[in-house]
Amino acid sequence: MKKYLSMLMDVGLTENEAKVYSCLLRKHTFRATEISQCCNVNRSRIYSVLESLIHKGLCIEILGKVRKFQAAAPEIAFDKLKNEQNEKLELINALSGLLSPIYKSNTDNSSPLKFIEVYGTPASIIKKHHTLELESKNVVLSFCKSPYAMSNVLDIHEEQQESMNTGVTFKSIFEVEKDDLEFFARRMKNFEDQGEEIKVAYHLPIKLHVFDDHTVMFSMINQVNPDENLTYMVIEHSDLAETLITTFYKYWNEALAVDEFLNRENIVL
Repeated sequence: MKKYLSMLMDVGLTENEAKVYSCLLRKHTFRATEISQCCNVNRSRIYSVLESLIHKGLCIEILGKVRKFQAAAPEIAFDKLKNEQNEKLELINALSGLLSPIYKSNTDNSSPLKFIEVYGTPASIIKKHHTLELESKNVVLSFCKSPYAMSNVLDIHEEQQESMNTGVTFKSIFEVEKDDLEFFARRMKNFEDQGEEIKVAYHLPIKLHVFDDHTVMFSMINQVNPDENLTYMVIEHSDLAETLITTFYKYWNEALAVDEFLNRENIVL
């Protein structure tokens, strides 16, 4: 079973998700309490793990007086994960195709990468991000997921608020932080109350910020050790921005509003 758990984690499941799905395979239906006992996952977390598996297409909820759950058949259960990986691959291919002309068009210049900047420390990342926020004229679109360069606080930071005060719209999708759902929900509600447009998703492919229609800032997550990945690229290129704006709104249309998320997770603030 350890071999299967490792393989499930290799394709993107968390350890708890891998344990729960492996447990669900053992009989037709389970109650949440039975699943918690079967896979030794804390009962306070079992429903959020099950909701995540349902979102990924790996689990089915059977409605009735008592909530029951069953595994989706393995031969079809991984279709959604395959589609997500294909979307990520398409995004990588798009980035490659869009960045190559930038590089090639500047090979005769003394600074062939003048449109590309790389930042590798929390201080430099935060400073550049704040600068781009203050320079924005219309809209800032963001995919937000841990690990964060900025502190995980409850209030919108000063530079964002200053930008919003000039009329700039901030739309952000946050990836659900499953280890402390109540704190995460409180942050989302606070941000929304302070004027940011917020939605939440159980999965985001990358960390991304698009400033107006010309500048993007993004980081690809280090799958081996996410806590050590603090490298961001900033690219000023309208074609790339257009592509990523389209990607952002695809996820925005599928993401949950804050109140929908609170209802799904049965969180009362």
